[in-house]
Amino acid sequence: MERELKFLLEHAHIPALPSDYRSGEPEATLHLLDEYLDYRGQILAAGWRLRRRRADGEALRYTLKSVRTVGTSGPLSERIEIERTPEQGEELPSEIATTLAEAGVDTAHVLDRLQPYLTLRQERQPVALSNGDGEFALLSLDEVRAVTPTPEGERRWTELEIEFLATVPPEARDRAVSELTAWLAAQPGVTVGGESKVERAARLLSISI
Repeated sequence: MERELKFLLEHAHIPALPSDYRSGEPEATLHLLDEYLDYRGQILAAGWRLRRRRADGEALRYTLKSVRTVGTSGPLSERIEIERTPEQGEELPSEIATTLAEAGVDTAHVLDRLQPYLTLRQERQPVALSNGDGEFALLSLDEVRAVTPTPEGERRWTELEIEFLATVPPEARDRAVSELTAWLAAQPGVTVGGESKVERAARLLSISI
């Protein structure tokens, strides 16, 4: 399960954090190329989004994400996530193909016809995030450029993403969500998010997903 907070920024730097929170040493900036794939909306209709990611110095990865979990609201989102690198000879990782088939996707017909409907290019600055309980999340400053073959063409924005480690107990996560949301929402140039990057890009570019 992927659990993360999202905030939109009017600037390209990490805002001040509460006194009990600290960020680690900045890691190298990552350049990400994400393509969202589908065929006639069949994957989305089954409740999933499929992403193909290329990143500096990393193997090609595919990620299957569920739509936002019912019951989550505000900046916190919870999604089922399956992320895999294809094995030798695989076009799409077998676990992802199996999950789509179990969701009702006609994989024999769809997977050979996948086409990108949205491309995101990102410059990501990741840092570890800690509090009194130790390291609990990865904080990323993402400068995003969304591109699609429509007349609207391109949109850009900057967002802050805080992805919780799977090992964090629910009560510690809930406390961090409350404290960080209240603090960051009060900082200049910060707006509480909630949309995924795909949802925001689709809205800004007026594309149907």
